[in-house]
Amino acid sequence: MENKKGSADWPGGLPAGKAGRYLKYAIGEIILVVIGILIALQINTWNQNRIDRNEEKEIIAKLHKDFKENKMIIQGFIQTNKDEMNAQMVLMDLIGASGEELSKYNLDSLFYVSFGANELAFADNTLKNIMQSGQLTLLKNEEINVLLYKWNVLSEIRKIRMEKLDTWVNDKFIPYLLSKISFKQMDVADNLPWSGKSKVKPEYYPLFQEVEFENFLDNNLWFHQQILERCDETEMLIDEIINATK
Repeated sequence: MENKKGSADWPGGLPAGKAGRYLKYAIGEIILVVIGILIALQINTWNQNRIDRNEEKEIIAKLHKDFKENKMIIQGFIQTNKDEMNAQMVLMDLIGASGEELSKYNLDSLFYVSFGANELAFADNTLKNIMQSGQLTLLKNEEINVLLYKWNVLSEIRKIRMEKLDTWVNDKFIPYLLSKISFKQMDVADNLPWSGKSKVKPEYYPLFQEVEFENFLDNNLWFHQQILERCDETEMLIDEIINATK
């Protein structure tokens, strides 16, 4: 049987008019699905950004708290370092002094202060955590990022300076003094259980007549001065970080 008015069959038997409407409907459905996906992605991105900003605020608050604590730590360390240097300078001023002049000083106490076990341990858990976990990327504040980079660089420099002093004291200065002063008497200043008057009664006068002792003290003070300069820089940097994280 012939089709009337020249109409043609749609492949599969679907009339041409209905096929057009179906195609438009299908395209509309696809567009709606795409729009829905884009909206969902936008909402997800917005939520993630909100979460990131909240985490960033929390990290900055923790950094602020840590570095306020670090301010007190560095101030205490600087003061102890200055106390050590002052004791060493008193010892240096006594080079060449008479026995009578030396007897006016508690030399054991001066030696004890000059070799203080001065350690520097900052509150750095927050910084370590964000660096190890990759959360450093959450900090969008460029100023804070730059300051934290400077902090890491300065920490390495300061560490090297302190290691040089420790090596010098333990490998050179203390071995030089082992046969010249009484460590037992020196430890009385800390009331250690084994401290007390030495039975061999060391004589300190000859030590203060040696130019070698003067040179040891001079070099020791130089190492301390290098550390003190790095610590002054550290304190200034801490102030900058505290202000940037307010």
